[in-house]
Amino acid sequence: MHGWQAVATAVAVAVATLSLLVLLWQRPKRDAEVVFAVVSGSMALSLMSPWMGDAPAWMRWAVAIGGSATCNGFWLVSRALFRGEGGVRRVHVLVAVGVALLIAAYRGATLGAHAAASPWASALDSLLTLASSSLLVLSFLEAVRGWSSSLPPAERRLRVAFMVMFAGCVLSTTLVGAVPAVAGLRSGVVALCALAMVLFTHAALRYRGRAPLVVASPASSPRVEGPASDEEARLLHALRHQMEVLHAYREPELKVLDLAHRLGIAEHRLSRLITQVKGERNFNQMINRYRIEDACRRLADPAASPSVLEISGAVGFASLGPFNRAFKAAMGCTPTAYRAACRAQAAASADADDSTARTLSSALR
Repeated sequence: MHGWQAVATAVAVAVATLSLLVLLWQRPKRDAEVVFAVVSGSMALSLMSPWMGDAPAWMRWAVAIGGSATCNGFWLVSRALFRGEGGVRRVHVLVAVGVALLIAAYRGATLGAHAAASPWASALDSLLTLASSSLLVLSFLEAVRGWSSSLPPAERRLRVAFMVMFAGCVLSTTLVGAVPAVAGLRSGVVALCALAMVLFTHAALRYRGRAPLVVASPASSPRVEGPASDEEARLLHALRHQMEVLHAYREPELKVLDLAHRLGIAEHRLSRLITQVKGERNFNQMINRYRIEDACRRLADPAASPSVLEISGAVGFASLGPFNRAFKAAMGCTPTAYRAACRAQAAASADADDSTARTLSSALR
């Protein structure tokens, strides 16, 4: 490995290592970030394996074992990204660990000079190819699962970008290894694809922090009858205080993690409180409901004169476009039409009152 391929590999190793350190430092951590920290470290070790030719045997074994959580680990990352908290369960971790053991066994079996030609190594290679291919397909399908036109535009863009990036990386590394004319470029292509996956996943995790995906399982549908314990009652009261007294929803950059910190609980506990106790679909729906209710009060006030744009900012929307879309989805009309209807109704009521007053005045005469 020489020239640009060595440079690309070194950069990819450095970025993957930095990714691991950043994720370890971050507090608190979601499921996707915990899993991706493992994947980042494993990716860095896997990329270093071509440099281990003259290293001691123990070091080559350490790299072989440590670099065995790449495609299997990324499957867990994709589940956490597109299924929300709880998308990665014990059975999925066990499957990923099983594939990691296969990868480590295969790499260990091929460390010797002639080990790659042994029947043991060939059998492991076939089994590993089948398992890895299955997990790669499942990783891609996670972005397709749950796709619908009702998804927010930003969520649809994230899923399309994930599918394009992931499919492009898998096809590039597969084809460059299968075509003899370009097989010598494989290490550089693998490094570039690893770099792209690390950077993209960090961007996706950052987006998910702003727009968490909370999916209630069918076995535990949201409860609307109220809290089931004193602790839930206390947290629900604190949540309502934040929304109805302190008006936290008016902050445009409010995230579920920020609100969880204010309540002194973990993010997944707040998500569970919102969906299973408060009966909301997710955090974003709850915040938008409070914002739309506030906007309706302001728009219906005949004495108020702020513009629709000013109202959208006052209730917490960062711009007019998202406000108009959310308002129309909730109320069935635009904010301008709602204000006009409220004013027309108020004018009709005022005319009716004047007519009644004139009738009474004439009767008294």
